[in-house]
Amino acid sequence: MTDSVERIPKLMAVDDDVASAELIVRIAERCDYEAFATSDPRGVIALAKTLKPDLLAVDICMPNIDASSLFVLLKEAEFTGTIILVSGQDQQVLNSTAAYGRSLGLDVPYVLQKPLPIAELRSFLSEYRPKLAA
Repeated sequence: MTDSVERIPKLMAVDDDVASAELIVRIAERCDYEAFATSDPRGVIALAKTLKPDLLAVDICMPNIDASSLFVLLKEAEFTGTIILVSGQDQQVLNSTAAYGRSLGLDVPYVLQKPLPIAELRSFLSEYRPKLAA
């Protein structure tokens, strides 16, 4: 009889605020994710191709690129993971940005408004983890 080993899902936090990205990483690691952070949105596509994250936590407003432009690049790069939006923008902006990502065929099921609701993020990551680890 062979033991099946559960795959550890990967999360990459993309936020120009290093502290915010690192906070998401720490929360993800406590939820049994392998997690990475980048504060340079220009290198996200190359990093995503290398790390192959299952989940991207993306800030909406970053220098050099916004989430909508990043979505286009992710679509072109055939990213198949899940994206959650994390931003200080109001809920309507979060929802419309997520809808735009979904209109491109990306999986954007969840939005979080800053300041980051830690318990809510932890709950989402814990509940979503089995889907990614399968």
